[in-house]
Amino acid sequence: MYEPLVEIGGVLLYALGSVLLTALGLLAEYDGLQTAASGDSITAIWLGVMGAVALIAGVMLARDKVLRRVLA
Repeated sequence: MYEPLVEIGGVLLYALGSVLLTALGLLAEYDGLQTAASGDSITAIWLGVMGAVALIAGVMLARDKVLRRVLA
């Protein structure tokens, strides 16, 4: 009886995690660009790499967990 609710809850949690990771990645990339414009290149590179990692993780989570469950 509760299996469909658990399944929907799991998909929603994965979707929320994907959105949060993607938003965090975009914010880190933006902050990296702002930091690069101010002249601090080491911090800008670090923020750019961490932003890219968060963006990739968010997209992979959405593709592997959310879309497969929604389309199945």
